[in-house]
Amino acid sequence: MNPDDEDETPRADDGTRFPSTKAIGELEALTKKKATAARALAAWKIVTAASTNSDAHAVMDFARDHELVLPCEHTDPTTRANLSWVNPIDGSQMIWIPAGKFTYGTGSESAYCAGFSLARWPVTNEQYAQFIAETGYEPDPTHPDYDAYLSNWSSTGPPKGKDKHPVTFVSLFDAFAYCKWAGLVIPTEWMWEKAARGTDGRLCPWGQGISGSKKLAHVEAASTCAVGKFSHVRSPYGCEDLTGNVSEWCQPAAPKAAIGDFPPLEPIVSIPGSGETVETVVRGACYMRTSAESMKSTHRRNLSVARRNQWVGFRPACVLPVRPAV
Repeated sequence: MNPDDEDETPRADDGTRFPSTKAIGELEALTKKKATAARALAAWKIVTAASTNSDAHAVMDFARDHELVLPCEHTDPTTRANLSWVNPIDGSQMIWIPAGKFTYGTGSESAYCAGFSLARWPVTNEQYAQFIAETGYEPDPTHPDYDAYLSNWSSTGPPKGKDKHPVTFVSLFDAFAYCKWAGLVIPTEWMWEKAARGTDGRLCPWGQGISGSKKLAHVEAASTCAVGKFSHVRSPYGCEDLTGNVSEWCQPAAPKAAIGDFPPLEPIVSIPGSGETVETVVRGACYMRTSAESMKSTHRRNLSVARRNQWVGFRPACVLPVRPAV
Protein backbone atom coordinates (compact mmCIF):
# COMPACT_ATOMS: atom_id res chain seq x y z
CA MET A 1 0.00 0.00 0.00
CA ASN A 2 1.21 3.47 -0.80
CA PRO A 3 1.94 5.31 2.48
CA ASP A 4 0.11 8.32 1.06
CA ASP A 5 -3.09 6.24 0.97
CA GLU A 6 -3.05 5.64 4.69
CA ASP A 7 -5.35 7.69 6.85
CA GLU A 8 -3.91 10.18 9.33
CA THR A 9 -5.48 8.61 12.40
CA PRO A 10 -2.64 8.24 14.91
CA ARG A 11 -2.04 4.71 16.08
CA ALA A 12 -0.31 4.21 19.40
CA ASP A 13 2.53 1.77 19.83
CA ASP A 14 3.77 2.51 23.33
CA GLY A 15 0.75 4.49 24.56
CA THR A 16 2.60 7.80 24.63
CA ARG A 17 3.60 8.56 21.04
CA PHE A 18 -0.01 9.15 20.00
CA PRO A 19 -1.89 10.12 23.17
CA SER A 20 -5.12 10.85 21.29
CA THR A 21 -5.63 7.36 19.90
CA LYS A 22 -8.29 6.59 22.51
CA ALA A 23 -10.08 9.88 21.86
CA ILE A 24 -10.25 9.21 18.12
CA GLY A 25 -11.57 5.73 18.79
CA GLU A 26 -14.30 7.21 20.95
CA LEU A 27 -15.16 9.73 18.25
CA GLU A 28 -15.26 6.97 15.64
CA ALA A 29 -17.78 5.12 17.79
CA LEU A 30 -19.93 8.25 17.93
CA THR A 31 -20.05 8.46 14.13
CA LYS A 32 -22.14 5.30 14.20
CA LYS A 33 -24.77 6.93 16.41
CA LYS A 34 -27.64 9.18 15.42
CA ALA A 35 -26.91 12.92 15.44
CA THR A 36 -28.49 14.13 18.69
CA ALA A 37 -27.73 16.70 21.36
CA ALA A 38 -26.35 13.88 23.52
CA ARG A 39 -23.93 12.85 20.75
CA ALA A 40 -22.86 16.45 20.24
CA LEU A 41 -22.16 16.85 23.97
CA ALA A 42 -20.15 13.61 24.08
CA ALA A 43 -18.08 14.64 21.05
CA TRP A 44 -17.46 18.09 22.48
CA LYS A 45 -16.22 16.66 25.76
CA ILE A 46 -13.82 14.35 23.92
CA VAL A 47 -12.45 17.12 21.69
CA THR A 48 -11.94 19.62 24.50
CA ALA A 49 -10.43 17.03 26.85
CA ALA A 50 -7.87 16.12 24.16
CA SER A 51 -6.98 19.75 23.40
CA THR A 52 -3.82 19.63 25.51
CA ASN A 53 -2.48 16.50 23.79
CA SER A 54 0.51 16.83 21.48
CA ASP A 55 -1.56 15.38 18.62
CA ALA A 56 -4.77 17.28 19.42
CA HIS A 57 -4.97 18.46 15.80
CA ALA A 58 -5.73 14.89 14.72
CA VAL A 59 -8.70 14.74 17.10
CA MET A 60 -10.10 18.04 15.89
CA ASP A 61 -9.56 17.13 12.23
CA PHE A 62 -11.35 13.81 12.68
CA ALA A 63 -14.24 15.49 14.49
CA ARG A 64 -14.54 18.16 11.79
CA ASP A 65 -14.34 15.67 8.93
CA HIS A 66 -17.20 13.69 10.45
CA GLU A 67 -19.21 16.80 11.43
CA LEU A 68 -19.03 15.96 15.12
CA VAL A 69 -17.99 19.59 15.58
CA LEU A 70 -18.53 22.58 13.31
CA PRO A 71 -16.16 25.36 12.25
CA CYS A 72 -16.47 28.80 13.78
CA GLU A 73 -15.10 30.57 10.73
CA HIS A 74 -17.74 31.83 8.33
CA THR A 75 -17.46 30.74 4.73
CA ASP A 76 -20.30 33.04 3.68
CA PRO A 77 -19.03 36.67 3.52
CA THR A 78 -22.58 37.99 3.96
CA THR A 79 -22.95 36.33 7.37
CA ARG A 80 -22.48 38.32 10.57
CA ALA A 81 -18.96 38.07 12.00
CA ASN A 82 -20.09 37.55 15.58
CA LEU A 83 -21.34 34.00 15.31
CA SER A 84 -22.55 32.72 18.67
CA TRP A 85 -22.84 29.22 20.09
CA VAL A 86 -23.62 27.57 23.43
CA ASN A 87 -21.14 25.44 25.33
CA PRO A 88 -23.20 22.32 26.13
CA ILE A 89 -21.16 21.55 29.26
CA ASP A 90 -21.86 24.70 31.26
CA GLY A 91 -24.38 26.60 29.15
CA SER A 92 -22.12 29.59 28.48
CA GLN A 93 -23.11 31.61 25.42
CA MET A 94 -19.91 32.00 23.42
CA ILE A 95 -19.17 34.74 20.88
CA TRP A 96 -16.74 34.11 18.01
CA ILE A 97 -14.03 36.78 17.77
CA PRO A 98 -12.57 36.55 14.24
CA ALA A 99 -8.84 36.49 13.58
CA GLY A 100 -7.15 39.75 12.74
CA LYS A 101 -5.28 42.77 13.99
CA PHE A 102 -6.44 44.67 17.02
CA THR A 103 -5.47 47.78 18.95
CA TYR A 104 -4.26 47.43 22.51
CA GLY A 105 -2.84 49.51 25.32
CA THR A 106 -2.84 53.22 26.00
CA GLY A 107 -0.31 53.75 23.22
CA SER A 108 -2.72 52.32 20.63
CA GLU A 109 -0.29 49.70 19.43
CA SER A 110 -1.46 46.85 17.23
CA ALA A 111 -1.01 43.09 17.25
CA TYR A 112 -2.48 40.03 15.58
CA CYS A 113 -4.63 37.41 17.29
CA ALA A 114 -6.06 34.21 15.82
CA GLY A 115 -9.80 33.63 16.10
CA PHE A 116 -11.27 32.53 19.41
CA SER A 117 -14.58 32.53 21.28
CA LEU A 118 -15.32 34.49 24.45
CA ALA A 119 -18.31 34.11 26.76
CA ARG A 120 -21.03 36.72 26.33
CA TRP A 121 -21.20 37.14 30.12
CA PRO A 122 -19.10 36.27 33.15
CA VAL A 123 -19.80 32.91 34.81
CA THR A 124 -22.82 33.11 37.12
CA ASN A 125 -23.51 31.68 40.57
CA GLU A 126 -25.93 29.25 38.93
CA GLN A 127 -23.27 27.94 36.55
CA TYR A 128 -20.70 27.65 39.30
CA ALA A 129 -23.16 25.71 41.45
CA GLN A 130 -23.62 23.27 38.55
CA PHE A 131 -19.84 22.86 38.35
CA ILE A 132 -19.64 22.00 42.05
CA ALA A 133 -22.60 19.62 41.83
CA GLU A 134 -21.07 17.70 38.92
CA THR A 135 -17.46 17.62 40.10
CA GLY A 136 -17.58 17.92 43.90
CA TYR A 137 -14.87 20.56 43.60
CA GLU A 138 -13.26 21.80 46.78
CA PRO A 139 -10.32 24.21 46.74
CA ASP A 140 -6.86 23.16 47.82
CA PRO A 141 -6.68 23.52 51.62
CA THR A 142 -3.24 25.15 51.29
CA HIS A 143 -4.76 27.95 49.19
CA PRO A 144 -4.32 31.38 50.83
CA ASP A 145 -7.63 33.09 51.60
CA TYR A 146 -9.17 29.64 51.99
CA ASP A 147 -12.02 30.81 54.22
CA ALA A 148 -13.01 33.50 51.71
CA TYR A 149 -14.00 30.93 49.07
CA LEU A 150 -17.65 31.56 48.15
CA SER A 151 -18.03 33.33 51.47
CA ASN A 152 -21.17 35.11 50.25
CA TRP A 153 -22.91 31.73 49.73
CA SER A 154 -24.91 29.92 52.39
CA SER A 155 -24.79 26.22 53.21
CA THR A 156 -27.54 25.67 50.64
CA GLY A 157 -25.86 27.47 47.76
CA PRO A 158 -25.71 30.91 46.09
CA PRO A 159 -27.19 34.03 47.73
CA LYS A 160 -30.97 34.07 47.44
CA GLY A 161 -32.13 35.78 44.28
CA LYS A 162 -28.62 36.00 42.83
CA ASP A 163 -28.40 32.86 40.72
CA LYS A 164 -27.87 34.97 37.60
CA HIS A 165 -25.29 37.28 39.21
CA PRO A 166 -21.60 36.72 38.43
CA VAL A 167 -19.90 34.34 40.83
CA THR A 168 -17.42 36.13 43.12
CA PHE A 169 -15.11 35.19 45.98
CA VAL A 170 -13.26 32.88 43.58
CA SER A 171 -9.53 32.97 42.91
CA LEU A 172 -7.75 32.43 39.61
CA PHE A 173 -7.30 28.76 40.60
CA ASP A 174 -11.01 28.30 41.22
CA ALA A 175 -11.57 29.75 37.76
CA PHE A 176 -8.99 27.36 36.29
CA ALA A 177 -10.80 24.39 37.85
CA TYR A 178 -14.14 25.53 36.44
CA CYS A 179 -12.68 26.00 32.96
CA LYS A 180 -11.06 22.56 32.98
CA TRP A 181 -14.48 21.04 33.67
CA ALA A 182 -16.20 23.22 31.06
CA GLY A 183 -13.60 22.57 28.34
CA LEU A 184 -12.69 26.27 28.28
CA VAL A 185 -9.78 28.50 29.31
CA ILE A 186 -9.20 31.81 31.07
CA PRO A 187 -8.25 34.37 28.39
CA THR A 188 -5.18 36.56 28.42
CA GLU A 189 -5.75 40.24 29.05
CA TRP A 190 -5.04 40.98 25.37
CA MET A 191 -7.75 38.60 24.19
CA TRP A 192 -10.07 40.36 26.63
CA GLU A 193 -9.06 43.76 25.25
CA LYS A 194 -9.53 42.68 21.64
CA ALA A 195 -13.06 41.53 22.45
CA ALA A 196 -13.78 44.87 24.17
CA ARG A 197 -12.30 47.21 21.57
CA GLY A 198 -13.08 45.54 18.25
CA THR A 199 -11.30 46.43 15.05
CA ASP A 200 -11.67 50.19 15.47
CA GLY A 201 -9.77 50.42 18.77
CA ARG A 202 -12.67 52.11 20.57
CA LEU A 203 -12.10 53.57 24.01
CA CYS A 204 -14.98 51.69 25.68
CA PRO A 205 -16.94 48.60 24.60
CA TRP A 206 -19.86 50.85 23.56
CA GLY A 207 -17.77 53.42 21.69
CA GLN A 208 -15.64 56.48 22.36
CA GLY A 209 -17.69 58.38 24.97
CA ILE A 210 -17.32 57.91 28.72
CA SER A 211 -20.00 60.33 29.91
CA GLY A 212 -23.21 58.67 31.06
CA SER A 213 -21.40 55.44 31.93
CA LYS A 214 -23.91 54.62 34.68
CA LYS A 215 -26.57 54.16 31.99
CA LEU A 216 -24.26 51.97 29.92
CA ALA A 217 -22.74 49.70 32.54
CA HIS A 218 -23.35 48.47 36.07
CA VAL A 219 -21.05 50.89 37.91
CA GLU A 220 -21.39 53.19 40.93
CA ALA A 221 -23.47 50.45 42.60
CA ALA A 222 -23.56 48.67 45.95
CA SER A 223 -23.31 45.11 44.61
CA THR A 224 -23.39 42.96 41.49
CA CYS A 225 -26.41 42.63 39.21
CA ALA A 226 -27.79 39.84 37.03
CA VAL A 227 -25.91 39.35 33.78
CA GLY A 228 -27.81 40.62 30.75
CA LYS A 229 -29.17 43.70 32.52
CA PHE A 230 -27.28 45.88 30.04
CA SER A 231 -27.91 43.78 26.93
CA HIS A 232 -28.53 46.96 24.95
CA VAL A 233 -24.81 47.72 25.39
CA ARG A 234 -22.46 45.30 23.69
CA SER A 235 -18.89 45.20 22.48
CA PRO A 236 -18.36 45.28 18.68
CA TYR A 237 -18.54 41.47 18.65
CA GLY A 238 -21.49 41.05 21.01
CA CYS A 239 -19.98 40.49 24.47
CA GLU A 240 -21.67 42.19 27.43
CA ASP A 241 -20.65 43.41 30.90
CA LEU A 242 -17.03 43.89 29.87
CA THR A 243 -17.27 47.14 31.78
CA GLY A 244 -19.21 47.05 35.03
CA ASN A 245 -20.58 44.29 37.26
CA VAL A 246 -17.32 42.42 38.05
CA SER A 247 -13.70 42.75 37.10
CA GLU A 248 -12.46 39.56 35.45
CA TRP A 249 -9.47 37.29 35.93
CA CYS A 250 -7.02 37.08 33.03
CA GLN A 251 -4.48 34.32 32.61
CA PRO A 252 -0.74 35.12 32.64
CA ALA A 253 0.83 34.61 29.24
CA ALA A 254 3.57 32.07 28.68
CA PRO A 255 7.15 33.37 28.97
CA LYS A 256 8.21 35.35 25.89
CA ALA A 257 4.71 35.08 24.43
CA ALA A 258 3.81 37.72 21.87
CA ILE A 259 0.88 40.06 22.39
CA GLY A 260 -2.09 38.25 20.89
CA ASP A 261 -0.81 34.73 21.57
CA PHE A 262 -3.26 32.35 23.18
CA PRO A 263 -2.83 31.43 26.84
CA PRO A 264 -1.25 28.14 27.85
CA LEU A 265 -3.83 25.34 27.71
CA GLU A 266 -2.31 24.01 30.91
CA PRO A 267 -1.98 26.88 33.44
CA ILE A 268 1.62 27.74 34.26
CA VAL A 269 0.96 29.54 37.55
CA SER A 270 0.91 27.66 40.85
CA ILE A 271 -0.70 28.42 44.19
CA PRO A 272 1.68 30.77 46.03
CA GLY A 273 3.43 29.50 49.12
CA SER A 274 3.22 31.12 52.52
CA GLY A 275 4.36 34.74 52.34
CA GLU A 276 4.75 34.58 48.54
CA THR A 277 2.99 37.10 46.29
CA VAL A 278 2.16 36.23 42.69
CA GLU A 279 -0.01 38.60 40.68
CA THR A 280 -1.89 38.60 37.43
CA VAL A 281 -4.11 41.15 35.68
CA VAL A 282 -7.83 41.65 36.12
CA ARG A 283 -9.71 43.58 33.44
CA GLY A 284 -12.90 45.60 33.35
CA ALA A 285 -14.30 48.08 35.85
CA CYS A 286 -16.32 46.45 38.63
CA TYR A 287 -19.63 47.67 40.03
CA MET A 288 -17.92 49.88 42.65
CA ARG A 289 -15.90 51.97 40.18
CA THR A 290 -16.69 55.61 39.60
CA SER A 291 -13.67 57.08 37.78
CA ALA A 292 -13.74 57.76 34.06
CA GLU A 293 -10.33 56.12 33.71
CA SER A 294 -11.62 52.78 35.01
CA MET A 295 -14.36 52.69 32.35
CA LYS A 296 -11.81 52.47 29.53
CA SER A 297 -11.12 49.11 27.92
CA THR A 298 -7.41 49.72 28.49
CA HIS A 299 -7.89 49.87 32.27
CA ARG A 300 -6.01 47.12 34.06
CA ARG A 301 -4.89 46.36 37.57
CA ASN A 302 -2.76 43.69 39.22
CA LEU A 303 -4.18 41.35 41.81
CA SER A 304 -2.83 38.38 43.75
CA VAL A 305 -3.73 35.17 41.92
CA ALA A 306 -4.95 33.71 45.24
CA ARG A 307 -7.22 36.64 46.12
CA ARG A 308 -10.93 36.02 46.66
CA ASN A 309 -13.16 39.07 46.97
CA GLN A 310 -16.59 40.48 46.20
CA TRP A 311 -15.74 42.33 42.99
CA VAL A 312 -13.78 39.83 40.84
CA GLY A 313 -15.27 37.05 38.73
CA PHE A 314 -14.24 35.43 35.45
CA ARG A 315 -15.29 35.05 31.82
CA PRO A 316 -14.08 31.93 29.97
CA ALA A 317 -12.81 31.60 26.42
CA CYS A 318 -12.41 28.82 23.88
CA VAL A 319 -9.30 28.86 21.70
CA LEU A 320 -10.45 26.04 19.41
CA PRO A 321 -11.65 27.17 15.97
CA VAL A 322 -14.65 24.83 16.29
CA ARG A 323 -17.93 24.64 18.15
CA PRO A 324 -20.35 21.85 19.13
CA ALA A 325 -22.48 20.36 16.39
CA VAL A 326 -25.78 21.53 17.88
